[in-house]
Amino acid sequence: MTPDLPDGLWKKLTSTVGLVSVRHGTGTNVMAAEWSYFVNKAPLYAAVVLGPRAATGALIAGAGEFSLTLCAEDQAEVADFAGSFSVADVDKTGSELIAFGEPEATGSPWVTGGLVAVECVLRQTVNFPVHTMYVGEVVAAHLPAHPPRPLVKHGAMHTLGAPVRRTAVVATARSLPGGLLRIAATGPVGAEDGRWRVSLLTAGGVTEPLGDHPTGVYGDFLVDLPVPDHLPVERLGGCRVRVERDGADPGYAEITGAPPLPGVRE
Repeated sequence: MTPDLPDGLWKKLTSTVGLVSVRHGTGTNVMAAEWSYFVNKAPLYAAVVLGPRAATGALIAGAGEFSLTLCAEDQAEVADFAGSFSVADVDKTGSELIAFGEPEATGSPWVTGGLVAVECVLRQTVNFPVHTMYVGEVVAAHLPAHPPRPLVKHGAMHTLGAPVRRTAVVATARSLPGGLLRIAATGPVGAEDGRWRVSLLTAGGVTEPLGDHPTGVYGDFLVDLPVPDHLPVERLGGCRVRVERDGADPGYAEITGAPPLPGVRE
C-alpha cells in the first residue's frame, strides 16, 4: 500500500545545479540536471539523474561518457534555458551564453564558467522506477582561476548565503564495562588550543569534574574516562554529562547504558 505523500517532496532537496554535455553526431547537447552529485571519492565518481523524457540519457549511453559542470551563481539563466528545451527540438548551443572548453580525456566538451567541470567515463547505469542515474568516473577536471559561488537549487534557484556559525557543543555519553565513560562531542573552536572540559552531573545535583582534554585529529572529541572511585557505576543512573568548550554553549547528554535509578522501571 502506498501512503498518500504531499506533492513536491523532492523539491526539499538542496543541490548544486549541473550542466550535462555530451557529443551527438557533429554537435554537442547541453541539459540542466539539478540532481547532480559526487557519489564516490576514490576513484571520484559523478552521477546525474535524468527523467524519462530526457534525450540526453540515450546520448550518454551511446557515447559511454559525459561532461558535467557544476553551475556558478551567475549561470541561473543558462541552467533555466538548458533545462527548458530538448535537443530533439532545438540546438541549445546556439546561445552566446553557452561556451565550451576542449576536453582532455574524453570527446565531450564541457561548459565553461562553473565551479568545476569534470569529464566522465560512464561506469554504471542505475534504473529507478521512473528516472535513471548515470554514474561516471571522473577522468579529467577543469577548475577556474578564481572560484565562483555555486548556484543552489532548492525548489527555486538560490545564491549561497553566509556560512552557518555553530554556537553550541553537541555531546553524547555511554557507560562502558570496566567503570568507563565514553564521551563524544563536536563544537566550534573557541580558544586557540580548543580543549574540552568534561563534568559529570549526578542525580543528586553534585558536579564532578572529569578534567579538560585535547581535541582530536579532526577537531572533534572522543575519549574514555574512568568513573570517579567514589561514584560506583551502579549509581550512574540519572546522571548527565556536560561538555564545555570556550566560545560555545555547553552540551549535555544523559548517560546511555547506565543502570536505572533504584525504584525506577524502564
